[in-house]
Amino acid sequence: MRVTAELYPAKDTRAVDLPEGASGIDLVRSLSLAPDAHLLVRGDVPIPIDEPLRDGERVRVISVVSGG
Repeated sequence: MRVTAELYPAKDTRAVDLPEGASGIDLVRSLSLAPDAHLLVRGDVPIPIDEPLRDGERVRVISVVSGG
């Protein structure tokens, strides 16, 4: 299946081929990103990293930054 990842704050868009039944964590790992440093958003709703993805959908992958 193909999922489109919109990366923020990089403002980059990538089409990613994943196996059927893949989850958000599979998407993040396929982009060589750290799962614990990114949020996934479908539409306007944050989704859990283990949420199954669907063919053809767009998911925003937002980098989380913290500091002190």
